[in-house]
Amino acid sequence: MTNQTGGDELWDSFVKEFEKQNAPHEPSAAERALPQPRRRRRWPWVALTLAGCLLAGGAGAYRLGYLHPAGHASAATAVGTAAPSASAGRTAAPDTAAKAAAPAGRAASEPGTATAVTPAQAFPAAVAGYTRVSDTSVASCTGAQSVGPTLAGLITQSHGCLGLDFALYRDRSADEYSFAVFTMRSPEDVLPMITRLGGNPTDDEVVVQLPPPGSALRSLPASSGLVQAFAGTGNLMVVGMAQWSDGHSGDYQRLEDDLAPLLKAVTAQAGSSSRSEQ
Repeated sequence: MTNQTGGDELWDSFVKEFEKQNAPHEPSAAERALPQPRRRRRWPWVALTLAGCLLAGGAGAYRLGYLHPAGHASAATAVGTAAPSASAGRTAAPDTAAKAAAPAGRAASEPGTATAVTPAQAFPAAVAGYTRVSDTSVASCTGAQSVGPTLAGLITQSHGCLGLDFALYRDRSADEYSFAVFTMRSPEDVLPMITRLGGNPTDDEVVVQLPPPGSALRSLPASSGLVQAFAGTGNLMVVGMAQWSDGHSGDYQRLEDDLAPLLKAVTAQAGSSSRSEQ
């Protein structure tokens, strides 16, 4: 009991320190004149019931499923599941400059060990009805502009993260789908991370990607409704998020159904690339 209490205190201290280091400072007059960043979304949605991890086919492949409250159709299906949530206020535009040498949080691979999948390997250019709009990778798996404190803590306490890739997709209706693929050093870390993140689906821990200029997609407001889903295969964790083209809240079951095939396709391609690298 004493050891458990001590572990909880250490975890709370880590999260508090992370939030303290990344807390916003009081802006100057010049800073206040600049465009303001999007705030963290708080979406009024009733609690969800964890349905568990569903076998998705193939060794080490799994997805996290949820059941909606009474009166709403179940979102737990064999082809992928999603949970209504708030999207992280830390939105990110495509970043082509963030591919420098890896700092802490992105473990450098050693000869003969697993390597991180690249965006080109992880994200198919097109999936029936969906088109990739942009993709990028970032230098750190734990950066405050990419993930929240809970996920940063989980990665820090894991065996290490080899790389983090992002992509933005659209469908024929201009609905937007953000994806993140984490290449973990050890497959042992993937399921616990998915379980921990999925245990609180309204706490977003991954950024939503902003459309690039010329994409004809809207940069959706922070109040936009969003659903998210988690998948894992081998040493990869995949996070998928979906939003309506106009950002409205509602019709979540249909949005979840639209996200599911794209999540399945990204997970399959990324997983295949990861296995071929090993």
